[in-house]
Amino acid sequence: MRITMRQVEASYDVASQVFDKKIPSEAGALLLQDTHGLNINTARDFINDFRMMLHGKVFHRAMSAPAIEYYLTRIRSERGSSSQDKAIAAVRMHIDYYEGLRTVNLNAMRAVVERHSANQSAPPPLAAQEAAFNAAVNKAIADSPANRDARLLEAARMPVKMRVVTEVYVRNPDVVAAALDRAKGVCERCCTAAPFMRKKDGTPYLEVHHRKQLAHGGEDTVENANALCANCHRELHYGVDTTSVI
Repeated sequence: MRITMRQVEASYDVASQVFDKKIPSEAGALLLQDTHGLNINTARDFINDFRMMLHGKVFHRAMSAPAIEYYLTRIRSERGSSSQDKAIAAVRMHIDYYEGLRTVNLNAMRAVVERHSANQSAPPPLAAQEAAFNAAVNKAIADSPANRDARLLEAARMPVKMRVVTEVYVRNPDVVAAALDRAKGVCERCCTAAPFMRKKDGTPYLEVHHRKQLAHGGEDTVENANALCANCHRELHYGVDTTSVI
């Protein structure tokens, strides 16, 4: 029985609701069967394929190239480029699996994947990627342990890689060297010795911090720099009190 695009669209809507835990998986499959005329096993396959795509994991049940086109387009539109990156990786793995299993060429599906890969926008800024990740962490913290555990059971063990772009300041190496020399291996904030020695050269490990950050208009000068232990450095960036630096 040929699957229509209306059924593909409905399968995406239902699979998305199942993934977001708005309805149970089997209830979604029955909805696709009773309301949209899909075979129950096909409905289950669509729901599972969608889940695997968003986890960036290989799925084994076949989807048509038009269905893949539709899914990738909506994933990009509704869930962002990071989710589409995972979905594209999952489809690539599916193509490799299916071609190896049945000795066929999924040329139409490969063309869909390559088109979506080529049409992706420029890599997101690193700051935006970090902000999105931090927001996702906060959402996960607020969620229940049971929901987190359920997602962890299904999550891919190997992370999906993506390209990002970032801007960096070309810092003066003499400022870093002078601050480290001034500190003599002792944190200039908590006045304790560096926590360990660098493996590469045996020197005390301290990090040079700008009192007024360069991103906020601070000068790249020795006077605006402190050599700090990693703990103090992180506290100044992420802690509540940032007033006690020398």
